[in-house]
Amino acid sequence: MMKLAIKKYLHYSLLFLMISLGINASPDLKRINLIVSDLDQSLEIYRDVIGMEVFEIKNSEKGSYAYKVFNLPEESDMRYASLNIGSKKRGFSLTEIKNAQLPSLDGIKMTTAVIQVEGLREIYEKIIDMKLYSTAIDQDITPEGITFAEFSFTDYDGHLVVLYELK
Repeated sequence: MMKLAIKKYLHYSLLFLMISLGINASPDLKRINLIVSDLDQSLEIYRDVIGMEVFEIKNSEKGSYAYKVFNLPEESDMRYASLNIGSKKRGFSLTEIKNAQLPSLDGIKMTTAVIQVEGLREIYEKIIDMKLYSTAIDQDITPEGITFAEFSFTDYDGHLVVLYELK
């Protein structure tokens, strides 16, 4: 009888842990992907300045599933980097497309990546030094009452990125 009680306790403890960690939570965001024209140049921002960690860099095979997903012409070449962001393995990726004209992202910004960072002011200075368009650092309060600072910039390919730091 005691063994059954211990098994039940362990079972429920494990179940509670899984739920609290979000395991099998749905929906769950797996990753954000940005199409870029120059992977190495983009890594200077996302890896070297923001601090994401490269998980892997790979070439995509011609005709792979990703060609259909991104509606790429057959003659284009694709290379991608999966990046770890915070505790999320491969939570951010950059996909380089060569031998194809990428659309302009000028005008109204349709999407943005919002990323929490540490060392916002230092990152801001580096983004300014890279001559990327950016807004000034602004400070506000979340609906939960937490003070934060933020700024936005557009990367080399015109993707809008908002970086913020909790105070």
